Amino acid sequence: MAVTTRDNMDVVRRDVEEIWNGDDTDAIPDLVAEDFVYHNPMVDEEIRGPEGYRHLIEEYREAVPDFEMTVEEMFGDGDRVATRFTTRGTVEGELRGVEATGKRIEVTGAIVDHIEDGKIAERWVHDDALGMMKQLGAIPEDR
Repeated sequence: MAVTTRDNMDVVRRDVEEIWNGDDTDAIPDLVAEDFVYHNPMVDEEIRGPEGYRHLIEEYREAVPDFEMTVEEMFGDGDRVATRFTTRGTVEGELRGVEATGKRIEVTGAIVDHIEDGKIAERWVHDDALGMMKQLGAIPEDR
């Protein structure tokens, strides 16, 4: 049976709902390819494979235990899926080098995923890092 764009969108939606929002890191092997690569200008280290992805999620969950991602819009074309999202949560631990603030943040952004054989093979994340750093107080609001 041929894989459809809808099938690929379902993989990404499961990642959001089960892994990020549901904190079910056991679902990672079902949704993330062994040779997975994660690209995000806010993340200095190279994230590769299911274990690298698990570590990233655990880091965010530790810093923002009430992390929640809302899919604002999703569309696909073949093996590519684009997602516009909003994330929200309270920063209770160190996040991207900024000490815990106890502040609630809201960050918008977009993700483009490349799906191969029913799994996320590569992900590009572009979010409002400047806005997040302002909300955390790491950068003055007037910048």
